[in-house]
Amino acid sequence: MDRIDCLRTFVRTMEGGSFSVAAQELGIGQPAVSKRIALLEEEFGSQLFMRTTRKLTPTREAHRIYDLARQLLSTFETARASVKETPAKPTGTLRISVPSSFGRHYIMPLVKEYVSEFPEVKLDLRFSEGAVNLVEEGIELALRIGQLESSSLVARRIGTVRRYLVATPAYLRERPVPQSPDDLKQHQCIVYSRLASSGKWTFESEHGRHVVAVAGSVIVDDADAMREAVLQHLGIAIMPAWNAARSMQRGQMVALLPDYAVSAMPLHAVYPETHWMSPRARSFLDFVVARADRFLEHDPETREPPSRAAAKA
Repeated sequence: MDRIDCLRTFVRTMEGGSFSVAAQELGIGQPAVSKRIALLEEEFGSQLFMRTTRKLTPTREAHRIYDLARQLLSTFETARASVKETPAKPTGTLRISVPSSFGRHYIMPLVKEYVSEFPEVKLDLRFSEGAVNLVEEGIELALRIGQLESSSLVARRIGTVRRYLVATPAYLRERPVPQSPDDLKQHQCIVYSRLASSGKWTFESEHGRHVVAVAGSVIVDDADAMREAVLQHLGIAIMPAWNAARSMQRGQMVALLPDYAVSAMPLHAVYPETHWMSPRARSFLDFVVARADRFLEHDPETREPPSRAAAKA
């Protein structure tokens, strides 16, 4: 039996979670799937799946060879396409990790357009505010916001995320409007815990860099939750432009410290360091890069905060 077919069946089973799903995607019977997996297990001398009547669970050995199997299949498809002098066609399941809030606002609106252009690719979108392990989770491509930690991942800069210091007029009616970063020590600050420097906020001005330690009653690990906390008048927060734009345009939030800029954060696409990239991952990366200007469309015009007297009027 063709070992390529066996590997393709193994990958589809890992991605689909069952023999029946793999059989349906490959257009073969479930017994054929079971036979191909059994042949691979004999070839590797290791059990790849724990089977029960209700559940199919990949073993540690299965997770270990999954990424290598995808590489082999992609290399095979690329080699076959090169002989035919046509580019490899994006197919199969593409598992992508995206930041939760950013993904809801920017990536989901692109999904329909992508699947229409590449109908043979099935997108498996994983939403998380944290940085997941790409290899262990079988993720081919991830989008990440912020400074990247040192790793073996390949990174491509695809954009910049602007941020603003904001609060609601109702919150400011009860407190002095901050005039400098040091004034934030006297305020309730809503801290985003995912950043390493979450307890210290950094600003840039014509006088240099300003770092201030902040604190408050609310700590969150989700950008959408931070927006809701601000709208509930619980404090001041540094928010990404896409999450603050509509509320700022409506006057529900105002930008603070206009003379002190909050540093923007880089947006990267990252993927495992290999000598290949599957056609489906490459197609999605190129697709997103070509539309990266849409990530800036929600940048609001900053509004001046009301003075304390005006706020009470």
